[in-house]
Amino acid sequence: MPFTNRFTRTRAALQATFIGCAVMGLVMTASAFVRAPKPKISVSVMDLTTGQALSSGQIVTAGDVFQVTVTSNGGDCAGQLVVTALGTPGLPPAVLVQVTPFIVGPAAGGNSAVGGVLTANALGTATNDWKISASCNGAGSGQFDFDHFEFFAL
Repeated sequence: MPFTNRFTRTRAALQATFIGCAVMGLVMTASAFVRAPKPKISVSVMDLTTGQALSSGQIVTAGDVFQVTVTSNGGDCAGQLVVTALGTPGLPPAVLVQVTPFIVGPAAGGNSAVGGVLTANALGTATNDWKISASCNGAGSGQFDFDHFEFFAL
């Protein structure tokens, strides 16, 4: 009897199962074997006061209201977006302004998630640094993505 290892026996068993299903008229869908598309997310910020999309690194007028959107390339993923700003002098260097958990992609019925409306405050007469990050965990093994955005209010 020729030598067979566990892999060879497992492969042979899977082949026999597949052939058995085909002979019996059972249909196996291809979706069970397709790897989910790797998610790719992007963060965008809309200045609702001016109606303009912001560019990362841009300076806005203190008091402008803004909203953050996370968009996926169509891959399913679950994650969160986080908005921070500088704290006042003598307090923690950054404060957590907003945390928004989200699920995006075909399974969730849409490819974008939107945070709440926020006001871009300055630090008295000093510029405030607003930072936004989003992370996303995809459906498949090893599927993660991350994006970030930064703007300033004066």
